[in-house]
Amino acid sequence: MLKRSIWYSSVPSVLWFLIIVIGSLLPSSKVPSIDVSDKWIHFVFYAIFSFLLFLSTHTYTKSLNSHVKRWSLVLIIGTVVGLSIELIQYSLISGRHGEWMDVLVNTLGLLGGLFVAELLKSKGVL
Repeated sequence: MLKRSIWYSSVPSVLWFLIIVIGSLLPSSKVPSIDVSDKWIHFVFYAIFSFLLFLSTHTYTKSLNSHVKRWSLVLIIGTVVGLSIELIQYSLISGRHGEWMDVLVNTLGLLGGLFVAELLKSKGVL
């Protein structure tokens, strides 16, 4: 089992970021077909990303307004990543299409991950 401190570092969120980028920028012919709506995949991947970002921001947001700082930091990073990937898909990746609905679902996933993280934090799990 990994030490707890590794989860509060940036390593898991950076690794998950790389998974998102690689999966998002592969040509559509290389992406396996799954019987689940791609919107659910976007939601889950970005929820996990925001959860891991939430953990990694622990040491950077210890001031009184850390709640606002933490949520803002996670939402800004996650939204910039999601929007950038969709713009790259739209303009550069053959067979892939950037969609505004994906940006919306990514953002909902970010919020969902933050709510779960806050809930676990309030229960003393985090």
